[in-house]
Amino acid sequence: MVGVHATGAHNAAMPGWQRTLGLLVAAQVASAMGFSIIFPFLPLYLTELRSSSGLSLEVMSGLIYSVQAITMTVASPLWGAVADRYGRKPMVVRAGCGGAIVILLMGFVQSAEQLLVLRAVQGLVTGVIASSSALAAAVAPRERMGYAMGLLQLGLWCGVSAGPLLGGILSDLIGFRATFVVTAVILFVAGVCVWIGVEEPFERSKQVQSGLFGFIG
Repeated sequence: MVGVHATGAHNAAMPGWQRTLGLLVAAQVASAMGFSIIFPFLPLYLTELRSSSGLSLEVMSGLIYSVQAITMTVASPLWGAVADRYGRKPMVVRAGCGGAIVILLMGFVQSAEQLLVLRAVQGLVTGVIASSSALAAAVAPRERMGYAMGLLQLGLWCGVSAGPLLGGILSDLIGFRATFVVTAVILFVAGVCVWIGVEEPFERSKQVQSGLFGFIG
C-alpha cells in the first residue's frame, strides 16, 4: 500500500513540473530568438547613426558586440546571489522584461554611443539562460534532470538558429527600428508568461538568510 501511494503521489506531481519545464523551454526559445534577432543588422544599423567618438565602423561594431558580454560577466555572480535570496523565477522574469525594455530603447537611439551604452545595460540586466537552467533544476525531479537540461538546450539553439534569420527578414520588411520593437514584444511576452505560469518551490536557506554565503548579506 505504501509503495502504491508513493507512486501515485509521484505521478500526481509529474504534470506540474512538466508544465513548468514546457513554459521555460518556450521562454528559452523566445528569449534566445529575441536576443539574436538583432545580430544580422546591428552593423548596418550603425551606419544610420551619428558618432562623435571618431572610431571606425569596424571598431564600434566590435565594441557593441563585446560590451554586452563584458558587463554580463560582471553582473552574473551578483544576480546569482540575488537568486539565492529571492528565487530563480524573478531572475527569469527580470531578464526577459528588462531585456525587452533595453532593446525597445535601442530602436530609438540617435547615436552609436547611445547604442553602446544600451548594449552595456543589456548585459547588466539580462542572463535568461542561466536563470532558466537554475529554475528548471529546482523544479525537475533529480532522475529527470538530464532530460530537463537537454530540452532547455534544445530551446536555446532553436531560438539562436531562428533569431538571425527572422531578424534579417524583419529588418528587410519593416526596417531596423521597427524590428527592435517586435523583438521587445517577444521578450516581454516571454517574461510575463513565466511570471504568470511558472511556480517555483523556493525556500531561502538559513545560510543565505544569515548572509554567510553570496555577495548579499
